[in-house]
Amino acid sequence: MTLAVEALLDRARAESGLQDLGDPWFVEPLTRLVDDVNRDAGLLSPESSAGARIQGALSDRLKLVQYFKDYPAARDERIELACAIIGLPRTGSTMMHRVLAASPKLTALWWWETAFPFPLPGEEREDPSPRKHAAKAMVDWLLNEWPDFESIDPMDAMDINEEVVLLDRTFLSTTFDSMMPIHAYGYWQAEQDHEPAIRDLYRFMQAIQHQRRMRGEAIRPWVFKTPHYVLGALDGLLKVWPDVKLVMTHRNVIDVLPSYCSMCASLSVNSSTTYRKELQGQHWSRRFREGLERLEAIRARLPQDQVIDVRYDDTVGNPLGTAQRVMSALTLGFDEADCRAVEQAIAQNAREARPRHRYAAADFGILPDDIASTFAFYHERYL
Repeated sequence: MTLAVEALLDRARAESGLQDLGDPWFVEPLTRLVDDVNRDAGLLSPESSAGARIQGALSDRLKLVQYFKDYPAARDERIELACAIIGLPRTGSTMMHRVLAASPKLTALWWWETAFPFPLPGEEREDPSPRKHAAKAMVDWLLNEWPDFESIDPMDAMDINEEVVLLDRTFLSTTFDSMMPIHAYGYWQAEQDHEPAIRDLYRFMQAIQHQRRMRGEAIRPWVFKTPHYVLGALDGLLKVWPDVKLVMTHRNVIDVLPSYCSMCASLSVNSSTTYRKELQGQHWSRRFREGLERLEAIRARLPQDQVIDVRYDDTVGNPLGTAQRVMSALTLGFDEADCRAVEQAIAQNAREARPRHRYAAADFGILPDDIASTFAFYHERYL
C-alpha cells in the first residue's frame, strides 16, 4: 500500500475536526517526502509507520492554526533564543544541551512538549499531566520497538528534547532520512530554503511559551539544539534569529559517522525491505561533508564571536568547566546556582547509568582512513 497526500490531509482533518492548515507552503516538501517514501523506503507497514507520523504532523499543523484563533495573544510571544547548538550528531551536543538548559537562567523544550505541543481533549489549562502520561506511554512503546536506543540516545518523557521534532511538522527535517532509507529526499531537503520551516518553528514555540505563561511558569531564553542546522537548516535559522549565538560541538568524524549510522540502523533495520547497512556510510558521509562545507561558507560571513567552538573531549572530560566557558561567552555569567544545577545535570547524564553503544565503521561500508581523508579539512581546522 502506498501513501497519498490527499488521503493523509483528509484523515488529519477528520481526526482533528479542523480544516484550516494555514499557509500551504508545506505541501511541496510533504509531497516530495511522500513520493520518496513510496519509491525508496520499502516500509513493511507504511500506513502504521510513516503514514501515522505524517498524519500526526498534519494534525498538529491544523491545531497550530486553531491555537492562534483561540488565543490571539500568543502571537505577541517573543521567542528569545540564548543559543543554538549546531554540531554534527554524536559530538557531545546532547550533553551540552542538558548542562546549558539546567541553568536557572535558561530553558529548553520538554520531550512531552515536543510530542504533544497542544493540550489534549479535556486537559485543564494549568495541568498538562495528561500529555506527560501520554508521552511516557509513547517512550515506553518506542523503547520496546527499538530496544537498542537505550544505549544510543536515551529517551525520557520528562527530559529535554530537540526542536527538530517540531520541525518534523514542516516536512523539511533530517529525521526522515535518519529513520528511513530515503537518501534522495535527504539530499533534496538539505538544499531547500528552510526559512518557512523555521518561521513555523517560531510559531510552535510561541504556542508552547504561551501555554507556559498561562500556567504561571517563568519565561526564560531558550536553548535550541539539533544537528539539523548543520545538515541544512542553519541559513533558515539565521534568517529568523540573525544574531543568535551558535555553539558548534566538534568530534573526530571517524567516531561520529559510524556512531550515527548505527543509530539510524536501529531505527530502520527491522522496518524496511530496502535498508542496506553497507550504504549508510556513503549516504551520511556525503550528508556530513556537504553540511560542513555549507557551514564553512556561512561562518565566513558571521562575526567571529557569534560562534563558540566546543570539542567533544572537553565536553565529556570537563563538562562543568566547559559549561562555564560557554555561559561566559553567552554573557550570562556563571554563579553558584548555575554551578549546582549543572553539576546535577552532569550526574544525571553519566554514561555509566546506561548500556554501552557498540558499533564498527566497516559494518556500514566505510573505513577510518577514508573518513579521515574526506574530513581532513574539518579536522585540521577544529581538532
